[in-house]
Amino acid sequence: MIGPLDYAAIRRQIPIRRVLELLNWESAVHRGGYCRGPCPFCRSSPGRTSGRPRPEHSFSVQPQRNLFHCFRCHSGGNQLDLWAAASSQPLYAATLDLCRRLGVTPISRENSQPPTKA
Repeated sequence: MIGPLDYAAIRRQIPIRRVLELLNWESAVHRGGYCRGPCPFCRSSPGRTSGRPRPEHSFSVQPQRNLFHCFRCHSGGNQLDLWAAASSQPLYAATLDLCRRLGVTPISRENSQPPTKA
């Protein structure tokens, strides 16, 4: 058992693009700092609803901020949340799984604390 994870430190090591690659997700549109494509969760059911993005563009990703959001099913979060939802695992287990798959050493909170002065 590793113990409590330092999620912020792990997020700094894993860009959301790597998680999207694991999910075989490809964006349909690149605009500014955003990428859009079909949602891996709700699969953006066909048909257009007034005021909502087209189904193939409902999933929005901000790679520079490591954030995602679906305008249809309202899922959203960071790269660890994305993997947890996609793999149907709790955040802790999903983070360890993602680290293993990407060859990243998980960082525990105990290992990331600055040394105390004696």
